[in-house]
Amino acid sequence: MRAEALQARVERRGDATVVRLGGVLDIASSPSLRSAVLACLAAEPAMIVLDVAELRHDDDIALTVLPALAQHAAAWPGSAMTLAAAPPQLASALDRMAVARLVPVFPTTDAALAGRAGQPAPAASGRVRATLAPLLDATAAARHLVGRACTRWGADHVRDVAELVVTELVSNVLRHAGTEMEVAVARDRRLLHISVRDRGPGMPRLGGQPRGEDAMLAEDGRGLLVVGALTQAWGCTPVPDGKVVWATLHL
Repeated sequence: MRAEALQARVERRGDATVVRLGGVLDIASSPSLRSAVLACLAAEPAMIVLDVAELRHDDDIALTVLPALAQHAAAWPGSAMTLAAAPPQLASALDRMAVARLVPVFPTTDAALAGRAGQPAPAASGRVRATLAPLLDATAAARHLVGRACTRWGADHVRDVAELVVTELVSNVLRHAGTEMEVAVARDRRLLHISVRDRGPGMPRLGGQPRGEDAMLAEDGRGLLVVGALTQAWGCTPVPDGKVVWATLHL
């Protein structure tokens, strides 16, 4: 018997995103949940609330996708991810799999949005962004944006590293995508988040040697090796019209 498809209805609530899930979460449908959440992250919401009131699961193992997504959201774009309205059977499974210790669970979506129940939802304390044309002065403009943000937020101790990271990310766009880009920098209590979104094809490979169109972004590996060496984490998130390459620094 074919499993029921997973449904995801997305709502914007101010600077937050609510994803109302229905159907069955299992090993086969967990990639659909991952894709839905990553698509929401492209808009860089302050938080994502997964309303699971209508969600069922056939296998506890499938629930492990939830903390993995929460970790990705926290790394980039610094969004909090919470769960809300879990029915009793699902709530028991979340506790059994220790998911509830890693992802905050609220009784209702409104409570999650308000950060009640003694678990205030973390939110970025600052975010700035700029849209840059694919011109040679884009790297200088990106460094200026990041440098000013670091000074404003009292993070001058990571300013030089942050400027170097954004230079590498913007240079990659200029060399390989050649499209307009959006540079963003955000700060929360522990991390500085830097991201560059472009509209070019291809994805940098996060491990191993690039193949096919991925080789477009390979440079000779040095740029992303620098980013990897300087940051707490980095990655690439596909979006409908391109991709976002992001990195995080400890404050």
